[in-house]
Amino acid sequence: MSRKFHTSSLSLAAVLGGALALTPGCEATEVCGLECPAEGLLDGNASISGLASVDAFFAAVVGFNKAALAVEAGVEAELRGIAVSLELDAGATAADIRAALELKLEATVSGGLKISYAAPRCTVDAKVAVDATAKCDAELEPGELKVECKGTCTVDASAGASCDASAKVVCKGTAPQLECSGSCTGTCELTGDLQCNGSCNGECDGTCTVTGANGQCAGECMGACKGSCELRAGASCTGKCQGSCEYEAPAGECEAGAELRCEAAAEASASCDGSCDGEVVPPKARAECEASVEAEAKLQAECTPPSLEIGWQFKDTVSVEEKAAFKAWVEGFRGRYAGLLAASARAELVLSAGAGLGEAAGQLAGSLPGEFADDFSVRATVGIGCAVSELNAVGQVLAGGTTALGGSVKAVAEVSAAIAGG
Repeated sequence: MSRKFHTSSLSLAAVLGGALALTPGCEATEVCGLECPAEGLLDGNASISGLASVDAFFAAVVGFNKAALAVEAGVEAELRGIAVSLELDAGATAADIRAALELKLEATVSGGLKISYAAPRCTVDAKVAVDATAKCDAELEPGELKVECKGTCTVDASAGASCDASAKVVCKGTAPQLECSGSCTGTCELTGDLQCNGSCNGECDGTCTVTGANGQCAGECMGACKGSCELRAGASCTGKCQGSCEYEAPAGECEAGAELRCEAAAEASASCDGSCDGEVVPPKARAECEASVEAEAKLQAECTPPSLEIGWQFKDTVSVEEKAAFKAWVEGFRGRYAGLLAASARAELVLSAGAGLGEAAGQLAGSLPGEFADDFSVRATVGIGCAVSELNAVGQVLAGGTTALGGSVKAVAEVSAAIAGG
């Protein structure tokens, strides 16, 4: 759809008349070569006003749809993989996939799948917010810009980075002497009869939800476990933590090679020069810049698929061959479903970015003319007029991506409902 926004409204023409009268050698019919672009936001064009800070906002709006399409494509790729594993056509709908999943689980296990996992980790590099702010607001010096993080900021300890005094210092890596005083991710070597907070690989003195081919426990153990334990995310390890240990630094410093994380207090934020796992608070800048930078941070966030612990109880009628085939299917499904969870988490962030942009558009329509009132150049006069007109199209532009993301979130919910037997 191509539209041409001419500066023809009575109010804009009146302003232009005064500006052109002060511009020698400028013919009114040419408007010094300045006019609203032939293609607008609906055509994917963000170069609306010719003013860096304003067009950065429009670029974020255009970027929203691109991010939405990327998330939608990621969800569709995982759904295709699950559909094929269920012997459906690759293009099967989420409803068809849910129905096939329910049939497969009903025929094989009792009570559906029991899946435990920590929420997908979504992070954004603080440098993204700094660079976006500096590009948007030329009056700010990049070296003076500070980003804050409401959540956990991971910094490069090897580069001498440290945490704010108000933040709690947490280390993630190999625990000293493998004795983890915090949460352990990965394998916990158990000595003696200890409780396993995850999947027990060995002998289970109690009821085991899944029995391996060797006759030993390979799932959740309702009792003491002898062997190793594949821990749930965030679980504690009463034995030797062979995986990654997350623990509070005793003296504000981490062991060599460990990851350094700065955790801000609840409802608070702390300065972040690394990767923020939480809400990014952009530097102070022009209103349109703050809106676009906040959106860019969410649009460029990366969400890591979580580690899944999957348990189930076979029905008595299931044969040995069917059990083996089901276990192989679960391993393939594990990666697909983890990918869906990560994509769903990113969809929520992108949706939040879109909502913020829509709200900001309404506010900027009233504030931009006043913000540039002291700039009497023809470029600024024309540019702000074009921008104000085009702000009316922001909601329409965001609608397409919002609808796509809503469909993706619903599709993930369909799969999740089938797993839970709901």
